[in-house]
Amino acid sequence: TLRVWDLESTEQKAFLEGHVDAVWSVAISGDGKTAVSGSRDQTLRVWDLEEMEEKACLRGHCAAVFSVSLKTDMVDGSALHAAAARGVWSVC
Repeated sequence: TLRVWDLESTEQKAFLEGHVDAVWSVAISGDGKTAVSGSRDQTLRVWDLEEMEEKACLRGHCAAVFSVSLKTDMVDGSALHAAAARGVWSVC
């Protein structure tokens, strides 16, 4: 579960459900439109922060995902990197 907050009003804007275990890491794109979360449930989830909905669930880790980074300053697109206890995943 992710909660999205308006920092000025301190009001919760959204409650994004999908993960079935603790979320350990979240990365937000530079334009603020996309978030990626990594969880103890061994998945990465990609969230549309404009529509406040899940765009994709990426499965494949054999252990908890404890770190996520999102790089969007590449010339030809973006890259997602996730680290788990047993390896690193890259999606370009």
